[in-house]
Amino acid sequence: MTFLSLLAETTEFDVQVAEAWGKSIMLGLALGFAAFGLALVGLNYMKALGRNPEAGKAASQIVIIAAMIEVTALLAFLLGAFLL
Repeated sequence: MTFLSLLAETTEFDVQVAEAWGKSIMLGLALGFAAFGLALVGLNYMKALGRNPEAGKAASQIVIIAAMIEVTALLAFLLGAFLL
């Protein structure tokens, strides 16, 4: 048996481990990008509020946008939990 043929052999366990890693990475990226999106929304809202204090009236719209991002993260988490 050569070294390359030894590397080419896969078992069912190897396939399951690879699938679990792929799903975990997908879930981590989804939650990480959701957190990054929330950070960007907050950052830009604070910049706008610093330039124009009257922009505080738009806080309800910012909360709605943040809620949409959170719902996306929650759905990704639930989907990932069911897939794993």
